[in-house]
Amino acid sequence: MDALIMTIIENIMIILVTLAAGFIVAFIRKRIGTEGMQKVVLELALKQELAKLAVKFAEQVYRDFKGDEKYTMAALWLADSAGGLGLKISESEIKGLIEAALRTCKDEFGEQWAKAIKEP
Repeated sequence: MDALIMTIIENIMIILVTLAAGFIVAFIRKRIGTEGMQKVVLELALKQELAKLAVKFAEQVYRDFKGDEKYTMAALWLADSAGGLGLKISESEIKGLIEAALRTCKDEFGEQWAKAIKEP
């Protein structure tokens, strides 16, 4: 009986969260318009691609560096590249983008990534 009640509550919460997300997206679209939304999406995609390049760059060029040092070099490269393209990017955005890009690279390349990092 308790499991049934918990399942019902979970389903209600899922529905409420889905509805809330739909209202938020509709509000944002209305607020900034479709063109503004497309610009935001395009800018985010560009930043994500730059972050992937920053991670790959740091892994290739700074092989002898450790984690924090590599992160710093990738962050500097990303900030410089974004600035060169006229994109504004905050430190927290840089951190999130680099962490996400690193996770994507690890997921895509799996064991090969781990071996490449360990090999001199």
